[in-house]
Amino acid sequence: MCYVIGIKIPKKQTIKIGDKNIDLDPIDIPLQSGFSYQNWPVVYNETTRQESITRPGLMHWELIPNWVRNKKELSESRKKYTTLNIKGESILTNKVAQAVIHTNRCLVLASHFFEWQQIEKEKYPYFINIPTQPLFFIAGVWNTWKDFSSGELINSFGIITTEANHLMSKIHNVKKRMPTILNEDLATTWLEETLSPHQIEQIATHQFDSEKMQGYTVAKNFQQSQNPTEKTAYQIFTPQSLF
Repeated sequence: MCYVIGIKIPKKQTIKIGDKNIDLDPIDIPLQSGFSYQNWPVVYNETTRQESITRPGLMHWELIPNWVRNKKELSESRKKYTTLNIKGESILTNKVAQAVIHTNRCLVLASHFFEWQQIEKEKYPYFINIPTQPLFFIAGVWNTWKDFSSGELINSFGIITTEANHLMSKIHNVKKRMPTILNEDLATTWLEETLSPHQIEQIATHQFDSEKMQGYTVAKNFQQSQNPTEKTAYQIFTPQSLF
């Protein structure tokens, strides 16, 4: 369900989203689990009284429900459900996302992610990336949450997931889900302010092309490893091996 991702931007660079140039600072996070509830880089539209500006920023990874009143309640809510990911198929009716999906869409920046394959009772972790795109976009939804105990305002987001494509159905072979990865054109459209419900649902359930992706196994303890993206000898999936 895409709970572990990574990003590498080796030097300051400018990316283009539609007709907008977005400056990104260097960052290198080989691995971050959503369950650490830390910040992650996204691109989103910030609306001021005069205009709407597309900008990069760090947001709390976990779309915080508006009915949660403080951090104590937030901690308790995590025992019942997670909002790290939101299913694209139900994005318009999801209790947490439906209030903001029409106005607050974002692009989650990533260079790779990790997922597990299950063979009998064993689980094997995989590193998945897009070899020709060292930085790619995942569809996201965000909100601004207020802690009513402290008055603190927190921008938070959730990753949108969709049905697995051919590659990911082989790797994530139980739940068969994957993050909704967007090409440049869809990423630009996703940030447009006037999308219809049908357009939102179409993009939220988009399946990225298997032939552009690859995956290989990593150490079972990769989350504790100094080099979590290092290949192991278990299995390598490439487009050529799948078709």
